[in-house]
Amino acid sequence: MTLWVVALFWGWLLAVLFLRAYRVWLFYYLLGSVGAAYWVILVARDVLGLEPFLAHSVAQAVHLVANAVGVQTRIFANAPGILLVLVVVQPVGWTVLQIGVESSGLLEISVLASLLSFYPGWSLRRRLASILVGVVATWAANVLRLFIIVVALHFYGKQALVLAHTFVGKFAFFVMTVGIYWYLITRPTVRRPLVATKARGAPT
Repeated sequence: MTLWVVALFWGWLLAVLFLRAYRVWLFYYLLGSVGAAYWVILVARDVLGLEPFLAHSVAQAVHLVANAVGVQTRIFANAPGILLVLVVVQPVGWTVLQIGVESSGLLEISVLASLLSFYPGWSLRRRLASILVGVVATWAANVLRLFIIVVALHFYGKQALVLAHTFVGKFAFFVMTVGIYWYLITRPTVRRPLVATKARGAPT
């Protein structure tokens, strides 16, 4: 990392600690979660090299699920210039899907983990458990997104690629991601005031 990146990190960390010390929770949550998402992506991609690993795991999972339900695919890991190639075998020929790092789901996983990490009022154990569930669920949603594309290509041919990839797959992934966010973040937030209200109105 360059010097300015290190300086930016320490500036962000000091600002987060300042906001926490003075209990400015809204700005603490916003600055903390947004900054953490950036740092997680930076470290995971440029330092640890996890993005290609995530993309490869997604492609392998899609390959296994597709073959398990009778949709024949092939994987070529040594294609020049790209991470991995997923081939959908069809009666009229093969359709090649290039599985690159943009298919890893790293962005969505990092944002969700950061939002959960800085969520106020939760214990460390609950945050870690929620992050684990969120990471696995988002990874599985990404697998399902690519699986939908593969199934569409298998049954409708190459002419369905643009529709399946650009619209159907992305829409399905968006809906699943919103559902994961709602279950892990929004639902506990909505339920907590309701529980507190019932507790105050309950007979003694």
